[in-house]
Amino acid sequence: MLVLFNQILGPTYYYLIWKFGSINQNFEDKMKVSLRKISTKNGQKIVLRSPLASEAEHILNHLRITHAESYKNLNQSFDYWNEFRVEDEAKILTEFENAKDKFMLCAFYNDRIVGALGFVGFQAEFVRKTGSLGMSIQNEFSNSGLGTQMLQYTLELAKEIGFHRVELTVRTYNQPGIKLYEKLGFQKIGLLSDAAFIDGDFVDEYSFQIILNGK
Repeated sequence: MLVLFNQILGPTYYYLIWKFGSINQNFEDKMKVSLRKISTKNGQKIVLRSPLASEAEHILNHLRITHAESYKNLNQSFDYWNEFRVEDEAKILTEFENAKDKFMLCAFYNDRIVGALGFVGFQAEFVRKTGSLGMSIQNEFSNSGLGTQMLQYTLELAKEIGFHRVELTVRTYNQPGIKLYEKLGFQKIGLLSDAAFIDGDFVDEYSFQIILNGK
């Protein structure tokens, strides 16, 4: 399973939402993201779009699957998401619907979520041109090209919105994630020693960044 979630953002990282349409700032400055249809290497038809608050259960199902498959690449145990309430998830989605600098992009296959990617812009004045991202894809769609296309679309959106720099962290043993990030132009900029404590052991993470304006 390919899991690339940024380790900094915590649980709310998963709940970023935009509505459909072209990128703009109407509807009281709520941002929007266009629906995009793609195909995997195997010809599976996928729809990329933001989730709705009414789809909170679908997102939780995805999180439960990915955390059961590869919790060591993430920040919570399976039990955390198994006990998470749908109504609480829906509230978080509604809150993020009103945000102007963050979004979540989900991959829908036959009306179920099989991948999720979140982007969060930093809030402090001097770092507002920087954002952080992360992604999870279910085992069924590993090595299908889905992760590449989701990341490419997100970087396009981030640049169009006005972000200049994107950063992330990834566990040092997550070689599929590292390979994908490097393929898309991310540069390794540091090692975070003992960044997480999992199953009784400290594990390291790499810090990556990409400059969207090609600097």
